[in-house]
Amino acid sequence: MKKLFFIFTAVILAIAPVQGQDARKRLQENPERYGGVHHSYEAPAMLADTPAPSGYTPFYVSHYGRHGSRYLTSMNSVTRVSHLFDSLDSLGVLSAEGKALHEALKALEQSHVDQAGYLTLRGGREHQEIARRLYERVPGVFRQADRDRVIAESSYVQRCIQSLANFTMSLKGNAPQLRFNVYAGERFMHHIAPGTSVKRNASHAAVFDSVLHARLDPTRAMNAWFSDPWVAAQHLGRYQVRQFIYYVFYAGGINQCLADDYDLPDIHRFFTEEELYNLWHCENLSHFDSMANTLENGCRFNETGRKILADFIEKADAAVAGNDIAADLRFGHDSGLLPLLSYLRLEGYEKTISMTEAEERGWYSFEQMPMGSNLQLIFYKNPKGDVLVKILRNERETLIPALKPYKGPYYRWKDLRDYFVNLP
Repeated sequence: MKKLFFIFTAVILAIAPVQGQDARKRLQENPERYGGVHHSYEAPAMLADTPAPSGYTPFYVSHYGRHGSRYLTSMNSVTRVSHLFDSLDSLGVLSAEGKALHEALKALEQSHVDQAGYLTLRGGREHQEIARRLYERVPGVFRQADRDRVIAESSYVQRCIQSLANFTMSLKGNAPQLRFNVYAGERFMHHIAPGTSVKRNASHAAVFDSVLHARLDPTRAMNAWFSDPWVAAQHLGRYQVRQFIYYVFYAGGINQCLADDYDLPDIHRFFTEEELYNLWHCENLSHFDSMANTLENGCRFNETGRKILADFIEKADAAVAGNDIAADLRFGHDSGLLPLLSYLRLEGYEKTISMTEAEERGWYSFEQMPMGSNLQLIFYKNPKGDVLVKILRNERETLIPALKPYKGPYYRWKDLRDYFVNLP
């Protein structure tokens, strides 16, 4: 009877949406994508560039990059489940599979000692390769005799500074003549990470909890991990079981980021494919609402996007007017980049939708905001001084649906700038 303690009713199953076939396919193609925003950066298989209009050559780059793959930002993200398994083990209710999962969590916890929040080797390599591809894409930008300076600014958080170091080191290796001004500190947080203090509202928690309750059946996992799931549930708290399972899933998503540093046991192997998909679905909508503009949060991240965009405009104006700067590089967080993409109304962000519609509308956390995510504006000019701009998201050409381009993915800077400054 204890095995039947957790019953997932037909009513709950009926309200779970039958959708997301594309997401399922993408997740099955690469199971690391279940990590969501913890997914390591997937670079384009090849750089695909629409040729610039005749006579236009690139001269300036404005860039915002999320830090690369990292450790979990807090030890609590792994200790909260590892220590719960410690106490459950002391009760003698762990099954053989539960003991194996416990050992995997302990190994993950040990790997994080004195390293929580720092960049991993994979994260450093991601930024080195993004910089290399940027150079290969527009080498002329970094070979200008009158533009040989690069300004690189970072959030004061260590993983962002490490990302900056790897990126600029790689760029310097390809263009030794470049001069770099490197900055980090509180002063730069105002236009790199102005949204770090924005908190989730009450509606976020209510929607997330309801979706988690509807999408996750805890029965199989509890029966597999514990010899007495009823006692385990009582220890966890009857209404905390799903949250506990989600925390195990969430912690396990970081393993891929540490793959070059440690050979860690795969925590996600303790879940079925259906469980992984449903847990990812919950993670996906949670992060979309936490940093993008949704109906639930009332577009409250616009101010974050506005502050970062103002820095883009100011520095681009100076470059267009004429200075010695080839590139302005910024290194921050998903909490800065995602509000910026949403505020700009780029493709995929053109409508304000409910957080529960994220997957249905094709917003996949592993694709939209993996480690190392980036936005790059490439500026071109012709001999007359006319300026065009191409927008790249994660190194792929993208558009602003509300603004008609000059040609292909290229916008007149005047039109794009007017659009930027008139955003509400």
